[in-house]
This record gives sequence, structure tokens and C-alpha cells, in this order.
Amino acid sequence: MIKKQYKISDHIMLGIWEINESTEALVAGFDAKEMEAIAHYHPIKKAEHIASRQLIESMCRDMDIPFHGICKDSHGKPHLIDSTHHISISHSYPKITALINLDEPCGIDLERPREQLQRTKHKFLNPSELKACGDDLHKLCIYWCTKESIYKMHGRKNLSFAQNIEINRIKDQQIHCRINKEGLVKEFVLNMQKEDDYILTYNL
Repeated sequence: MIKKQYKISDHIMLGIWEINESTEALVAGFDAKEMEAIAHYHPIKKAEHIASRQLIESMCRDMDIPFHGICKDSHGKPHLIDSTHHISISHSYPKITALINLDEPCGIDLERPREQLQRTKHKFLNPSELKACGDDLHKLCIYWCTKESIYKMHGRKNLSFAQNIEINRIKDQQIHCRINKEGLVKEFVLNMQKEDDYILTYNL
């Protein structure tokens, strides 16, 4: 069920869904044709897929956006069908989160601090970030979520987490970061917040 759904600004809305329904309850009323397409999914993945669509549809209603479904491009980035507005989705069972931005590409990520981040940190952090994080799982999770959000916002293509996405500083629940690729630099500020024991980051 929807846990939170609110506007961050006139053109940005954030939503959070916590899956506590049975699969049968989630499926009720869901598009039959789309159910066929995901019939082979693992039950958890199926629940995440349905909940994320229902969350986006509810957010679209609140923002007076016609909802005709969601499609993915060749890079796996989700888009609203027949719409110029932007969306981003993240799930870490049992939580789903989504972002709608009427004007600009957006990225959101949700994650719980976990030991796997410790084992893989060399793959997504540059040397200065490795030094800044050390063995702090909470900080590693913030850095991972930030880079995932930027990657999604950029279209899920042609970016190295360690080489092209740089985190400069974190202050007052805002993350100052940038994309640095082939001599071109673009700065961003992301919001960060806690949801129970999860970290949530998204661009403004």
C-alpha cells in the first residue's frame, strides 16, 4: 500500500509504497495483458513490478497526468507512454519508491545498508571516495544510492560509477556531486533522506 505520496515542488512528486499485500490483492484489477507479460517473473519481482506501476499511476492522478502505462527504452530506463514527463523507479523489497518530474530527467534510488556494499565498494568508488567512506556501511550506502540516482537520471548509459560520477560533499541532507566525462563537467545537488532503515536519494 502507498505509505507516502507528496509534492516536493510544483513539478516534482515523490511516492513510497510498502508491499504488505498478498500477491492476489496486488493482482486484482491489474492489466491482464501486462500480467501475461510478467507471468514468468519471480513472485517478489512480480509484486515489485505491479506495485511500482500502481504507485506511478496514483502519482499521475495527483499531478493531473494521463496514465497510459510504462515502457522501457533500450537502456532499461522507464518512461510514461505518450508523455513528455519524466519518471524514475527504485525497489528494494518490500519498499518501492518513485519520482515524477514534469520538466527534467530524474533519478531516484532506495537501498538498505548491507555487507555487499563493503565487498563491491572498489567497483563504484574512486580513491578519494574510498578514503572518505572507509568501512562505514551507512556512508557506503549513501554513495551507492547517489551514484545510482545519477546513473538513472542520465539514462542508464555510458557512465562509470567510479570514474565518471563524483561525490564532492554531503551537507544538511543534500549531496553535491557531478558527472565528469571526457572533459565535460556537470554539477548536481541530490536530496537524501532516511525511510525506516533505508537510504533514499533523488535529484531536485
